[in-house]
Amino acid sequence: MVILCPSVSVVKEIHAHFIKQYGVGGYMSEGMIDGCLERSMTYVFDFQPFPKLFLKAAALLYSYIVFHPFVDGNKRTAFQTTKLFLRLNGHELIVPAQEGFDFTKEIADLKITEINEIAGWLKKHSKRKLIYLFVNFLTKFVLLTVYDKPKEKRYSMPSSVRLLTETVRLYPD
Repeated sequence: MVILCPSVSVVKEIHAHFIKQYGVGGYMSEGMIDGCLERSMTYVFDFQPFPKLFLKAAALLYSYIVFHPFVDGNKRTAFQTTKLFLRLNGHELIVPAQEGFDFTKEIADLKITEINEIAGWLKKHSKRKLIYLFVNFLTKFVLLTVYDKPKEKRYSMPSSVRLLTETVRLYPD
């Protein structure tokens, strides 16, 4: 089984979108963008600190908010990236805007620091969607098929498949 996750380039695009609307561009630590993704997906010697989907989502949300890789827009980027992560894995996060803002603010103010608590909140506000599960299945099928090919053959793939490999990462579950 594998988990799908947005790539660093997608997270940067999400952030750029929010900054165009309102905010200041730039990085506090550009390397932390990848670090936040990797932290939530960590898998070392059969040990996973965040073994379930909603724990991974919670670690992702928490990491982008608390580790602050961007100058501005960390909470917005964290929330949207988490929504996309859940969607890629078959769930829709349904939260009124003010409630989402208040929740991410509490994480930023370190009033909420427990990943289990964040995971519970995400799970409570999420719903499995058949269409997202179907897209998840197809995306995994395409990516696993591509990764089975030798590297030199990947370059001859259609541009849409190459784009998919650049925007979505696969992680073991």
